[in-house]
Amino acid sequence: MPTSDSASDEPTNESLPITASLETSAVLQDTEVPTRPGWWRVHAWPFAGMVAILLTGMAFSFFWNLVVHHINAWNTPPDLWGTFRDAHYVIWDGEGQVYNANTSFVTFPGIAVLLSPVAEIQRIFNLTESFPVYLYRPTAWFVLGPVDMLCGGILLFPLDAMARRLSISYKRRALATVLEAVLIFPAVVYWGHPEDTLALAFGLYALLASYERHWLHSAGFFALAVVFQPLILLIVPIALAYVPAKKWPAFAGVVAIPTALLLLPPLVQEWKPTTYAILRQPNFPTLNHATPWLSLAPVLTPSHWTYTYGLHFVLLHDGKRKFVYGASRVFAGEIVEAGPGRTIALVLACLVGVWVAKRKPPFVEVVWWAAVALSLRCIFESVMDPYYLVPSLVLVIVVASTIGKFRFCLTVVVAAVCTRTSYWHTGEWRYYLFVTGSLLFALAFSWPGGKRRQKILMLPAPQSPQPQPPEPERKDVGILAVTTGSPRLAAR
Repeated sequence: MPTSDSASDEPTNESLPITASLETSAVLQDTEVPTRPGWWRVHAWPFAGMVAILLTGMAFSFFWNLVVHHINAWNTPPDLWGTFRDAHYVIWDGEGQVYNANTSFVTFPGIAVLLSPVAEIQRIFNLTESFPVYLYRPTAWFVLGPVDMLCGGILLFPLDAMARRLSISYKRRALATVLEAVLIFPAVVYWGHPEDTLALAFGLYALLASYERHWLHSAGFFALAVVFQPLILLIVPIALAYVPAKKWPAFAGVVAIPTALLLLPPLVQEWKPTTYAILRQPNFPTLNHATPWLSLAPVLTPSHWTYTYGLHFVLLHDGKRKFVYGASRVFAGEIVEAGPGRTIALVLACLVGVWVAKRKPPFVEVVWWAAVALSLRCIFESVMDPYYLVPSLVLVIVVASTIGKFRFCLTVVVAAVCTRTSYWHTGEWRYYLFVTGSLLFALAFSWPGGKRRQKILMLPAPQSPQPQPPEPERKDVGILAVTTGSPRLAAR
């Protein structure tokens, strides 16, 4: 039996659980795993930007002509209605006819397949569409319009993922999202080309995956991108710089299989119009913006007078105008081939990929070089459209968010000038110098390199801290130190 004095020095059975529980609580608080923010919190800004594009885009289409031009007609993009007609061919089991439908369809059929459910909804509810006759208020726009604008808003998510990957601050990310939404808005709302924004969105996810050495994920994303727009191939050489060379054949197979399956029916049924649209890439200088490269572009169809059938106004004897259907004589401008200029851009993009493969720059420079590769299309294009600038400019905004405020403001101003001047209808040289010059200045101002360059590496995923080995239990004079972790609790 222990004496009373020795009993006072030893801890009782009742005191040990209390001390151990206090220590265990302190250890758990010290080693608590940091929780990751939820999906909504991480993607709040791109989601808000997508909703803003949807709401403002629909408001623009419904009220712009009414408020500004005092015309009771909706402002819907004509190019989108031609693509929507190709979607009807898919649900009519006529996918092989998409390049022979007189819709000026020159991209891969992915967007027609994507819009085919919308075409089925339009058929079931007997909604009107603005093709082949332009309608003032086509009711199919209630379904087609939101889909078009949501396809544009999706691009904000990979752009924000790149911003987070570059450790850009929350406020800069918010500002960049607003600027990117402004740039994306006309591409889908005014021009009606959701295939370009979708292709860029999947292409940027593929670029992220390849940089993180996930080559199979990268190939899968590129496969989705190419079925919408083949010009996303301009950034494939940069992605291949981070893919092992022995994986290149498998990478190419994954990328090519979906597009090959979609192109098989048109190639079998309509070989000539399909190869004409895909390989020659016809463009229209009289409708769009000619550049000095036009003099070197092969002429597919010279300008001529022709007759077209459709709705048009005729002047009556009493001076009034009447809307009738019939033949009208019109002057058709020449059609030129855009393929050679885009081939030059692809060759130079391969050289960019070789440079990236040799240098292995940090990710911020990889994004900048991707913007350069996408800009090559605009530099060597014989006939420009303003929405061609969107892919390179949105990447410029992402890269510029990593530099100082002064250069960031300069980049934003020059990007705004580039966007505004791209809508001018002026001489070839004046248009080309203004648009291309401002684009090159935007790239130059956003260059992230230099002597003070900071290599921005990928942030590792949060990990639980390693538990410390327990310290040996020891007794002090009049003090019992219970030490099983880093916090040390003592009880007298």
